[in-house]
Amino acid sequence: MRINIKKIISRILIVLGISIIGINYYTIYKVEKENKNIVLQYEKSINSGKKMQEVIKLNEDIVGILKIPKINLEVAVKEGTDKETLKYAVGHFEQTAMPGEDGNFSVAGHRAYTTNKFFSNLDKLEIGDELNMLYMDTTHSYKVNSIEVVEPDEVEVVDSMDKDKKEITLVTCTPKFSGTHRLVVKGTYVQ
Repeated sequence: MRINIKKIISRILIVLGISIIGINYYTIYKVEKENKNIVLQYEKSINSGKKMQEVIKLNEDIVGILKIPKINLEVAVKEGTDKETLKYAVGHFEQTAMPGEDGNFSVAGHRAYTTNKFFSNLDKLEIGDELNMLYMDTTHSYKVNSIEVVEPDEVEVVDSMDKDKKEITLVTCTPKFSGTHRLVVKGTYVQ
């Protein structure tokens, strides 16, 4: 009986390939499920009639919910931009304004398929598109007024250009899967 090494290796490679694809799909499913749970928990706590102090205590590190109708995005925004925060949500840059406040409310998110892909379609936004941020019990609306690609070390994009102006900045890596630059989408507050 002859053992066909080529057949064995090809079958091992097929199983390995299917496993990698399966793990990737499971990761995406898990991230999206966790995000939906966070969004539902936040919205439920706001709609429960509880005082805002209780809502904040219940949701600890959740700033609010970012909704971008054009790309069908509804994602939790958590405080911070560390790896763990960005695993199941997008992150609010500490030291930047909160939604609806004067200054620049700045958020970072991934667009890779290996972790999450919340900002994967951010490049489809155009000037004038709507960005909505549910914060506490109020939805703050912004309109996209600027889209640019910058170097990763150009961190001043999250700074406030006008402290008396309400702005939002969304930052993600670009191009997809390499991240050599940053895609920056800015919006101004709509009354």
